[in-house]
Amino acid sequence: MTSVLVSDNPQDIPTDARTDAGAGAGPHDRGLRRFVAAVVIGFGAVTVPYLLVLWDLWTGRFDVFRQLNPDNFYDLQGHAMLEGHLWVPKGSLGIEAFIHGGRDYTYFGLFPSLIRLPVLAFTQAFDGRLTAPSMLIAWFVTGIFASLLLWRVRVLLRGDAAIGMAEAVASGVTLAALTGGSVLVYLASSPKVSHEDLAWSVALTVAAVFALLGVLERPSWGRVGASGVLVLAASLDRAPTGYACCLAAAFIAGWFALPRNRSTSRRWILPMALVAVVPLTLMGLVNWSKLGTPFGLSEADQVWTQVNHHRRQYLAASGGSGFGLQFLPSTLTAYLQPGGAHFQSAFPWITLPTSPAHTVGNVILDNTLPTDSFTASMPLITILAAWGTVSAFRPRPIGRVALTRVLLIAMVAATSGVLLFGYVADRYLADFLPFLMLAGCVGLVDVWRRLEGRGRAAIAGGLAVVVVLGGIGIWANVGAALTPSSIWTNAQAKKFLTTQLAISPGATASMVRTGDRLPYFAPAGTVFAISNCSGLYVSTGFGYATVPPQQLMHETWDPVEQGPGINHLVQVEFHHRILPSDPAVTLLTWGRTRVLLVPSGVNSVRTVVEDPGGPSGVWPPLSAAPHAVTPGVAFYVEIMTDPNLNAILAGGVGGGVLHYLAGTGPAVVHVTAEQPMTDGSQVSVTDTNGPPPSMALCRRLVKVSGDG
Repeated sequence: MTSVLVSDNPQDIPTDARTDAGAGAGPHDRGLRRFVAAVVIGFGAVTVPYLLVLWDLWTGRFDVFRQLNPDNFYDLQGHAMLEGHLWVPKGSLGIEAFIHGGRDYTYFGLFPSLIRLPVLAFTQAFDGRLTAPSMLIAWFVTGIFASLLLWRVRVLLRGDAAIGMAEAVASGVTLAALTGGSVLVYLASSPKVSHEDLAWSVALTVAAVFALLGVLERPSWGRVGASGVLVLAASLDRAPTGYACCLAAAFIAGWFALPRNRSTSRRWILPMALVAVVPLTLMGLVNWSKLGTPFGLSEADQVWTQVNHHRRQYLAASGGSGFGLQFLPSTLTAYLQPGGAHFQSAFPWITLPTSPAHTVGNVILDNTLPTDSFTASMPLITILAAWGTVSAFRPRPIGRVALTRVLLIAMVAATSGVLLFGYVADRYLADFLPFLMLAGCVGLVDVWRRLEGRGRAAIAGGLAVVVVLGGIGIWANVGAALTPSSIWTNAQAKKFLTTQLAISPGATASMVRTGDRLPYFAPAGTVFAISNCSGLYVSTGFGYATVPPQQLMHETWDPVEQGPGINHLVQVEFHHRILPSDPAVTLLTWGRTRVLLVPSGVNSVRTVVEDPGGPSGVWPPLSAAPHAVTPGVAFYVEIMTDPNLNAILAGGVGGGVLHYLAGTGPAVVHVTAEQPMTDGSQVSVTDTNGPPPSMALCRRLVKVSGDG
């Protein structure tokens, strides 16, 4: 411990650094006002694209409750907590469920469920719709505490030294880069539970770091109490960052126990030890009750492991744990390589890499997705963090910056889980953010301290570099959020491609390919037009070689335009009370394949796809969850039968069914509504489709590409 810490004796600190982080009187007033104005403007500027990504993202409308599956795990867990337990209804989590003691649990933490309880206790109307609002709150928490952390670090390094306009502007740009120039924007592009988990992980960890640094600076019961609450919250959200916060608190307790500090800090040893131990204990108890172990989890207990052969191979190769040092070459390359972003001539110009991250060495990874490196996608923060790390650990540190050392070490520990995990994905860059934010704050303050002694030209040049690198990082992450994802709708893909063609027609045309059949994979951004424009598709760059059913369904491709006879919007209305003994209702046939509504209870039905003609297996399922319907009230089922994708999708009831589809069709809707109901039929089925699609975008793209 003594190798990374220095004395906290005020006499060892330069005169201009002897101040409290809360000081705002005298010479600090004007500088503090400049700083506040700059960070508010910087954060406000990046909040605009963040909201566009979170609430719209090519849908054409703002929806504060925009949702993507899976979107209800925290709601299910919250309802379970209100009932006095943590297990959720059997089958409600699908392949994400962990089975322990014969019951289904989610491995996600409790915190997002806890903050939902005031809503869930009174209504279920918002179930599945609270992820986007929750992520927005996490965004503001991150912005507030990141700005507070930056100011606290400046005070520790420079005390009440005046802050000029250029430094204030640089602070605002840096805060914008820490938030809008980070993976947080990419997380907002898909408001689902896994992204909400990480958004809150960053918010709560940065808040805990701010509070813990305050304890190191000047301990008090208020600061210790605040750090305890925030460390507990972080621990109840996500394990890797929760462990890091507990470790940081333990380090602080140890530092207070050092002989050189014991005389003035003895009273804080036990409180800070409790800040470390209590959250860790509670986290362990929750994990034990859900997963049967106090720390970590066994992926062998997940439903996905039971249905995916590659997952079982991966676990067998890693000794059953899914973690190991053998994954470091792959994860370090993916997350740290300088070339870990894709630059192209077509809008949005900077995107995620166009193919999944590469496996390095003779190892089996669970999965790899197109993944930015933080060095390429966050250039300003990476450079400042490197500078700040050196500044914090230099032999003769400036001011009280050495107080950040234990926190930097603990935040590095937060990344160990993702680096040792055999799964590479862009969203896991979030685990690097707490370290990058703290080290980046130190770096900015120290860089500006040095620039101020070199004249106006140096300051102007430094500010220009900060603005340019910060802008690149912001656009790189916005670009990553704007580009096609595997969960986009046709409308999103079409609006994106239309915009791309309008802004960069030549570059977009160069990415168009034509042919009779979709390949299973193509680099992200590739546009493929089936001959005679019977279908138009854009690649996401996601690979599915390890998941044969998804590869057979060509899930690499997002449909943009689909020809006549592929999509049907079927209106259904039951005119009687539904009983489990009632016969199934046929909605559509495709050769021998049938889409059915099967009664599953009183006034309840489920969607079933019968005989799709594809490979047999337990996944993907051919039946959706039960769905309540009201007699006399019409509802809709969206059915897609796409021979280009070899896929059938029946959605809108119980989560829907997506499955491999064989044969050539055609699709026939079994309409009853226009027929006289003299046969005793008590259900109406209507095909509400409008005119056939024009395929205008497909024809335009083929024409401009020169293949038409």
